Amino acid sequence: MDTTLYIIIAVIILIVIAVVVLLLVGNGQKKNVTNEHSNQDIIDGQKESATTKRFQQVLSDDALSGEMEKRAEEILTKYTSGSGDGIPEVEKLLEGDPNNVDLLDWLAFMYYSNDNIDKAIETYKKALSIKYDNENQHYYLANSYYKKGMMSEARKEWSEVIRLNPSSKIAKNAQERIDFINSQGK
Repeated sequence: MDTTLYIIIAVIILIVIAVVVLLLVGNGQKKNVTNEHSNQDIIDGQKESATTKRFQQVLSDDALSGEMEKRAEEILTKYTSGSGDGIPEVEKLLEGDPNNVDLLDWLAFMYYSNDNIDKAIETYKKALSIKYDNENQHYYLANSYYKKGMMSEARKEWSEVIRLNPSSKIAKNAQERIDFINSQGK
């Protein structure tokens, strides 16, 4: 019986060790999954913050009427970069006011952030044909050209940003981009 008792105790000890190991490994994996989600939440929050900041720039002008501004802000609160949400609503708002530069800017940025670069270029060009001196629109038009591999057009638009407001932060960014494509021989 002594041998049987030792075997039972050994089996119980092995079971306890296995349970402890499984619990430790399980907690480690759960912690990694939690960290992955936390990191993704931070990235998503940064994207959302940048998008919200951009739309606040667009909405900062007093060009939108009260009702239209209310509707535009409502769409903004629902918009998530890359999701395509809100684009049809802004397109519909533009049907009633096709030369609204603020809405055109907003729509162009939505196209850009959803990788619909051809429509972004078209929409930025239309907005700039109405009001040429918007450095943000020139900057994002240049970025759109860059994404399409149209380096000379991108360089021209970034140069226009610098010409319009040489001491601005966006002009500094534009110069850095020009320097980068020049250093790449593009």
